[in-house]
Amino acid sequence: MKKRFLLISCVILVLAAFAIPAFAAAKAKPVEIKVATPYPPPETSLASKHLVTWQKMVTDQTGGAVTFKNYYGGALGKPAEHLSLVKTGAVDMVVTYGWYTPKDLPLEDYDYTFPFGPTDPLILTKAMRQIYEEFPQFKKDFERNNAVKIFQSPGITEVFLTKNKITSLDQVKGKKCKVIGRYFGRWLEAVGISPVAAPGTEVYTMLQTGVIDMAMDTADLLYAFKIIEQAPNVLHPELLTTNWIGCWMNLNTFKKLPADVQKIVIDAGKKLEIVAASEINPAWEKMIFDNWKKTPGYSFTKMSDAERKKWADACPDTPAEWAAEVNKMGYPGDQIIKRFQELTAQMGHKWVRNWGVKK
Repeated sequence: MKKRFLLISCVILVLAAFAIPAFAAAKAKPVEIKVATPYPPPETSLASKHLVTWQKMVTDQTGGAVTFKNYYGGALGKPAEHLSLVKTGAVDMVVTYGWYTPKDLPLEDYDYTFPFGPTDPLILTKAMRQIYEEFPQFKKDFERNNAVKIFQSPGITEVFLTKNKITSLDQVKGKKCKVIGRYFGRWLEAVGISPVAAPGTEVYTMLQTGVIDMAMDTADLLYAFKIIEQAPNVLHPELLTTNWIGCWMNLNTFKKLPADVQKIVIDAGKKLEIVAASEINPAWEKMIFDNWKKTPGYSFTKMSDAERKKWADACPDTPAEWAAEVNKMGYPGDQIIKRFQELTAQMGHKWVRNWGVKK
């Protein structure tokens, strides 16, 4: 009888231990978090889909105490202005990308410096979360900008949409391709493609009028701008996926939350990263390609391993360049580049070339 009583008592204590944080969160003072993002609503934007998924987790786990007011489509500022919005407290939270503000957050975009990096979003996400925890410089950068990172989740793999079907690298020489970013254009030049910098909003017309022959971007953004209508041929080189969807909260706002709510916010961010990589993104990508396949003239070509290797060998060592830049700023750039390749290889990514090699 005594043993049974002790067992029941232990069970009650364990259940109580788990119930106390939830009860405390439910009793938290109601708060509405003001959120800004340059991206469209979740019906058409993967980034916003990740945001509202995380928000539901937090609202549910706090018993409705924490709610959100979202401002989509750059309603409160341009993409590069969102760090300032959250830093100054003009908003409580933003969903944006660190590459818009490289001087303030120089470590945020290292994953996009790797040609033929991981395309598996789960491998990428797990590796980047581990690196974020291993290198304190990431958190310090956000603290310096009066912010705290809540999550950093993956987009969809980079692909090309082309007006004419392309099956080999020999066919891309001389083609004009829409591209963005510091490094992508240089990778294209390595195989004879002429990069043309342009915002996503102009690509449809540029293809329609013959200004460009092809466009490179994440599949979700190409889908959002209906580029498939002008360039129905998919060329998939398995070039890379990046964790470009960043959610940051104003540090003062975060500190005002009760400790148990802070934990819910952070833990939900970590959970969202995994849910996004393993559930949301695969479903979103399937939806995209299912719709693309209905396009007249649609074709899909996956680049061969031999051509991927040939292209990788022709590319400049942009990870080494990035590392050298941040090394001069006092960051452990070489260590980050090395660790990223180690972790992703351990998780199953097969690198076609070693990057960050010192000469």
